[in-house]
Amino acid sequence: MNRRNFIASSIMGAGALSMFPSSALASNQNVSLTSIGEGFNRLLSTVNHISISNLSANVANTHGRLVRALDKEGYMYNASQVVQLNSSCFAIPLHKKPMLGFHSKELALIVKQNGGSKFYILNEKLATEFAGLIESYSDNAASHELDLDAASFVFPVKVVAQKQGKETTFAYQNKFNNTITLKSARKVAAAFVS
Repeated sequence: MNRRNFIASSIMGAGALSMFPSSALASNQNVSLTSIGEGFNRLLSTVNHISISNLSANVANTHGRLVRALDKEGYMYNASQVVQLNSSCFAIPLHKKPMLGFHSKELALIVKQNGGSKFYILNEKLATEFAGLIESYSDNAASHELDLDAASFVFPVKVVAQKQGKETTFAYQNKFNNTITLKSARKVAAAFVS
């Protein structure tokens, strides 16, 4: 194929693809908490699925702001319920509408603190690292035959900081006042406990 024909066919293909509705390429299935990472499978008995209508007014207002942001960014999610991780934190599994079949699994958190609540969106690397932290903590406790509460250790009670950019950071405190920092850079992600 010569260069002119290649360019012409590429332009025609791109034009045809742009006319094809992206919703036809998108999956209509919601991502589940357990599909983000194996760690969430271990704590299914400690979380509750709560209908949006049963949320407090404070959390419901934050959920409304979150939904507007998610819709603007093109996320897909279950709009009728949230997952209650603990008394201070609620989670909503997300995925972006794919253009050509690839979708990212992300996690939105609503955290109550200081009489109000805020929402945070963990990108795919941070969400995977979050699930990996649960799995690592559970595995270590089991290998040492300890009966430790992984949910109290891993789930946020208070958010300390969030930063997005070249290095994305999400730092929070758990029930035991440990500070857990999830970081992701270009190719790596890590969790730090202090």
